[in-house]
Amino acid sequence: MSLTSKALLLLSALWLLSVAYAAECSVEHADDATKDDSSSILKAFKDCAQDSTITFAQANYSAYTPITLAGLKNVTVLLNGNLNLPNNISRIQHEINITQNQASTYATPWFYIEGTDVRIIGSEDFEWGRFHGFGQQWWDIGNRTLRPQLATFNVTNGFLRSLKVIKPVAWGWNLPGKNIRVENHFVDAKPDNGTRDSTISFPFNTDGFNLSGQNITVDGYYGHNGDDCISVINGARDIVVQNGFCGFSSHGLSIGSLGRNGANHTVKNVLFKNWTMEGAVYGARFKSWTGGQGWADNVTWQDIHLVNVSTGIFITQNYYDQDKGARPDNVNETSTKITNFFYKNFTGSLGTNWTDGTCISNPCWNFIEGGDATQSIIFDLFPATALNISLENIDIHPANKSANATVICDPNALADGEQDTLGFKCEDGPFQVTVIRPGNSGSNSASRVASAGMVLLMGAVVGILALL
Repeated sequence: MSLTSKALLLLSALWLLSVAYAAECSVEHADDATKDDSSSILKAFKDCAQDSTITFAQANYSAYTPITLAGLKNVTVLLNGNLNLPNNISRIQHEINITQNQASTYATPWFYIEGTDVRIIGSEDFEWGRFHGFGQQWWDIGNRTLRPQLATFNVTNGFLRSLKVIKPVAWGWNLPGKNIRVENHFVDAKPDNGTRDSTISFPFNTDGFNLSGQNITVDGYYGHNGDDCISVINGARDIVVQNGFCGFSSHGLSIGSLGRNGANHTVKNVLFKNWTMEGAVYGARFKSWTGGQGWADNVTWQDIHLVNVSTGIFITQNYYDQDKGARPDNVNETSTKITNFFYKNFTGSLGTNWTDGTCISNPCWNFIEGGDATQSIIFDLFPATALNISLENIDIHPANKSANATVICDPNALADGEQDTLGFKCEDGPFQVTVIRPGNSGSNSASRVASAGMVLLMGAVVGILALL
């Protein structure tokens, strides 16, 4: 365990030990699974909204109505039981259509949680501390209408530990808050009757986390996802996501999407570290839309191991919905700019399929001319808007180990001098390592990463100390 991890762990323990509570509430539940326990949940959180501990028993709670838990202050929630959404598509659609829960970027959450100093701690027993979404039935019929996001955790000074998300309908947790730490998160969004490459029962949009807040650490993640395990989106600052496994058919450790409909979106200071990506369409991904504005700055992917991944490292600043027609004209000739992107220590293998079960259109949503599952790197850049991009220690090989990994990269899209710092030859063809010239931005990458890491560590420490 690194010094940084030990320090954060110690601070987390001190934080939990230091909290004083004036009230305790136990959440009642009906023994009849057809009864809705939402009113009992709301009552417990109303009665113990401040300086309190709220305990769920080791039982199944029927959360059949979308819930807003707002105004919480210094509250610890012990989730010893399970929270079950309705096992009925029509009922969920009806409730999502009428709920007043605050919508997130992609959908409306079933649980909306807001407050200050809020901790939700799941059971250490793997069978408990679960959120059951019963998403399999949605995937089986390809229903993507009025789907809920599982939860929004809009908290300043928050802590989530040992929570398990089982068969979510679609998106998982949305974190727009500040000073949040997540530990030991589990996601099972793998269909029981489907494969990575099958369009039958594919779990569309089952992101693990959408992170748009500030000073957030996710430390410990195990998931099987049908979309991004981690998606860092507009507004995010000072994000660390580390020590994870991402399986089934993830769409990667992602920045974005950004800039849709010309929006001015920004992201800054993000570190992805120590991940295994198995069966993913992408290992590391940046995605912004054609005609977008804004920027993403200081993003690092480090110590990433790939197993049967379609494309190891992927950047597009020119995304569009290919299933809805030709690329729209970029009338204003704008793009979401990217600066100081660093990729270090990538190892592993590519799979034999460049897409997955989300490919239900012709062309596929992720079609790239020339893509053939041998690409370790695809850079689809907007001219002269990607600066200080560096790759070091990249060892990615195709499924056929005797074949050479290839690259798709247009040198005409590089900014002046960018090839000097890139670390590989930007041209379509075999992957070729190039020397990063001393004195240029790439040679300072290690110090840049170290500085970013120190900034993020200090931010995390300040956030935890604020809770003591």
